[in-house]
Amino acid sequence: MNLERRCLQIKQNFFEQQNSVIYVARWSFLGITTGVIVGLGVSIFLKLLAWSIAVWSEVWYYYFFLPIILFFVSWLVGLLAPHPGGSNKVIEVLHQPNGKLQLADIPVKIAATIVTIAAGGSAGKEGPAAHIGATLASSWAKMLRLQDADWRKVVTCGLSAGFACVFGTPVAGAVFGVEVLFVGKILYNRLYPAFLAGMVGYYVCYVMGIPYFSLPVRVEPNGYLIVQAIFLGVLCGLISIFFIKTVNWCRQFFAFLPLPAAVKGMVGGGMLILIGYFISPLYLGLGLELLETSITGIFVAPNAFFWKTLATGITLGCGGIGGIITPVIIVGAAAGNLFGQLVGSLNLSVYAVIGLAALLAGAVNTPLAAVIMAAELFGSDVIPYTAISCLISYVISGHRSVYPSQIIFASKRTCLCEDEGKPVGYVGRAAATAASPSKDKLLAGSYLREENTMEIKQ
Repeated sequence: MNLERRCLQIKQNFFEQQNSVIYVARWSFLGITTGVIVGLGVSIFLKLLAWSIAVWSEVWYYYFFLPIILFFVSWLVGLLAPHPGGSNKVIEVLHQPNGKLQLADIPVKIAATIVTIAAGGSAGKEGPAAHIGATLASSWAKMLRLQDADWRKVVTCGLSAGFACVFGTPVAGAVFGVEVLFVGKILYNRLYPAFLAGMVGYYVCYVMGIPYFSLPVRVEPNGYLIVQAIFLGVLCGLISIFFIKTVNWCRQFFAFLPLPAAVKGMVGGGMLILIGYFISPLYLGLGLELLETSITGIFVAPNAFFWKTLATGITLGCGGIGGIITPVIIVGAAAGNLFGQLVGSLNLSVYAVIGLAALLAGAVNTPLAAVIMAAELFGSDVIPYTAISCLISYVISGHRSVYPSQIIFASKRTCLCEDEGKPVGYVGRAAATAASPSKDKLLAGSYLREENTMEIKQ
């Protein structure tokens, strides 16, 4: 009996190891191939965007054309691709058992994003890149005829690779893809293929000649800086709330205007002209000059975070197309730079880096990805202080996010437990719709149960 039992145990161990090897080989193939496909697609998008910005920025007062450009963008998107895009759309689809991404929307969204940003619209390139990556990954999964659970994994790989390709942060990209779907939960069963996809996608973009910004920041061990990191985390948590609310208010303002969508684009373009002409054109477009100024330790205007936030809200609210993560990290860097000025520091770079990561953690609910991103871009010296600020900002921001499709798996604080199982966007309007919460909550709860079942089976 003992011999039989021993043989049965050996047989079971053999099959277990065999299945593990097959699993690793299978997801290595899917992760690598997805990374190659996404890297090629995103690199083409980034090259087109960089060329358009370089050409259009040579035009005298280029942002004066924003009303016409945003009129055209709103009309074109409404006509050919009315479905919402960007990272929030990907998150929404990944919370649906049979959701699909439309490949036909990609050319229109790419063109609209390039035109919006090149003309001076305040938006980022990571949202469209993540959408491109996830959509290409979805098409690849469809070609391979994968089951729904595996299809969602491949789409997550595309999301991670898109993020990694934009910022040149493969590890942060992988963690972002598995952390951004839920508040309070990380899908570890998707981490390995997501990391492979992010790493390969980043390498493909590097070979294609995509430039990436990085700046090693030296930090001497400093107990005083720990205390400052705590206060900076609180500040960034509050500014992340301001950022989220401002963007939402701008969207609501334009939604309530009794005008055609294309005309709303013209109104928003006029507002952006006022900001660019009377305040500064630094707050328009990608805003990378403002980011580099903050990070390199040069003083920025104390109200820079306010104007960049407002310009982003107007751009996305009136119909402009683009991402939101780049504005988030620019606002965070400006906030950190301001904090450094207030405490009288001569090394503003450290505070700008901490602020950049902390605002990302608070506004997007991805503290781990934010810390890793800071480490990949600016070196390991910033990790302890960035981690403190990111976790505090994450808690301070509450159940808010620039991505309303995120689902709250575990509440940030005990007093907010009633929000668990709800999309973040629903929590934001809970007071107005408290009488009928069941539909959204049941849909979210159903998916959570399915996700847990899938992880146990695998």
